[in-house]
Amino acid sequence: MQIWLTTLGFGVIDAAVLAVAAVGFTLQFGVTNYVNFAYGELITFGAFMALMAGGHPFGLPIWQSLIVAALLTGVLSFVVGRFVFTPFFQRRPQLLFALATTFAASLILSSIWAAVWGAQYQELNYGGADVHSVGPFIATTAELLFVVVAAAALLGVHLLLTQTKLGRTMRAMADDRNLAIACGLNIRRTTNLTWLITGLLAGVAGVIQAMQVHTFNTNIGSTYVFLIITAAVLGGIGRPYGAVIGAVIIGVASQLAVLVVGAALSPVVVFVILVFLMVARPTGIFGATGRTTAFGSA
Repeated sequence: MQIWLTTLGFGVIDAAVLAVAAVGFTLQFGVTNYVNFAYGELITFGAFMALMAGGHPFGLPIWQSLIVAALLTGVLSFVVGRFVFTPFFQRRPQLLFALATTFAASLILSSIWAAVWGAQYQELNYGGADVHSVGPFIATTAELLFVVVAAAALLGVHLLLTQTKLGRTMRAMADDRNLAIACGLNIRRTTNLTWLITGLLAGVAGVIQAMQVHTFNTNIGSTYVFLIITAAVLGGIGRPYGAVIGAVIIGVASQLAVLVVGAALSPVVVFVILVFLMVARPTGIFGATGRTTAFGSA
């Protein structure tokens, strides 16, 4: 029983890391109604920005490095969204063209990152290796930091969506874009700010993901994006709170599965859960947004 509870704690930590990225991804989808495969490259960018901010000649502490990485990733997301995706989506709004565009952007950014930083592995470590125990649960200082940062980011998103005019506009666009336009809401401004905000979340996710895996290269985002999409689909694509639940399911299930089927097959369990849930509830736990059914437009 002890090992199951300890593993459950590790699953919660994994879920916290995944939830930040999944919320950013699904929030972006809810407003724009398009799947952004380049989101993984934003995560990679955030990880390397923190690495550079903490290295020579800047030498910033981890908190400042995280803030710098998040801000720079937000700016990159805004630039790509505002000047690449939005003009193209306005001319070619069909789902297939949008998927091809974001996938092409992902390949381009991935090639740029490989050219700039190479294929060698890097390490983002600030020394938080002290082990703490609370009952049956065990976590290092770094892992506790992941949970605190994730909780702060998710609380910020919750307050944004529930307490601000921008958040209410984003929710209105996710539910019914045409009605939002008819009500006179500023669609362009909201979309631009969504690119920025979700980029900030991608930057935060990139930093804590890089710290969790200890060593990483320019493939960190592209390999991680499939879990992000899975979490978003599980919870209901376009639903931020659903993405959190999806992340918890994936994080806990993948860790507990190691005890049953081993580490090599544990990712299979996650996708088996996804398949069964999609059969039972195709729109996810919380249901997809009003304009979507899974990845399609309504």
